[in-house]
Amino acid sequence: MLPAPSGYTAQTSSVLSGSFSSRNLSSAWGAKAEEAQKALEQDGFVDGYGITMIDLTARHGLVEYIVAFAGGQGAMNWLSYAVAGDKADPTYQHSDSISGIGAYDGEHNLYPSNDVSDSFAFVKGNDFFVVGFESTRDDVLNLAISRAKNQYDSAPNSTIPPAQWPENANAAASPQGAASQDARFAFGALIADAIILALIIGLIGVVVAWVRRSRPRPTAPDNGTWSAAELSPDGRYWWDGKEWRPVR
Repeated sequence: MLPAPSGYTAQTSSVLSGSFSSRNLSSAWGAKAEEAQKALEQDGFVDGYGITMIDLTARHGLVEYIVAFAGGQGAMNWLSYAVAGDKADPTYQHSDSISGIGAYDGEHNLYPSNDVSDSFAFVKGNDFFVVGFESTRDDVLNLAISRAKNQYDSAPNSTIPPAQWPENANAAASPQGAASQDARFAFGALIADAIILALIIGLIGVVVAWVRRSRPRPTAPDNGTWSAAELSPDGRYWWDGKEWRPVR
């Protein structure tokens, strides 16, 4: 995995910080975590590694993670889940395009907080990658394109030799093909949640927390004092006892 970009600080509070298991990743699906974990393991999950980083000055967040599967088919299955899940995600706005990285899925999302993200999921060999930036402004597409391309170019062609992939080593006897089909059907109920949800869960909370801390506290009214409860959930307004007013 590439080193952190200049100005970014690594965070350790995300589920996808450092090495993670199929259970860690599947926890992003909440009540459907058990089903997601089953799909991961049926497709040959081997290991995962992720990083979450923040540029407080630019108010940008970056999440990257890699999932190694036993073979290329497992990685491609998860890319297909990402593609299918895009349009079912209520925050999805449109696809993002990139050249030179083989099979991929790109998406642009707008969240109720008005934060924006651009992310790419792609496959190289037996590995599935996600690279995504989030910002309080619509200004991270070029960053996502550059980072995804550099990550793709720096990654090895595979982390398990193709001859050892289940679909190649013993296609007739291997359960990989059947398991992948089972996983595809089992994963159908999870499609609406989208695989990029794992990225978003790790990122939104971190970005919002940093942005809130970086905003100046509003000026207290005469003879008044502030408490956190008097601020709106997004930190942009304060309650004067009669109405919400913008933070100055």
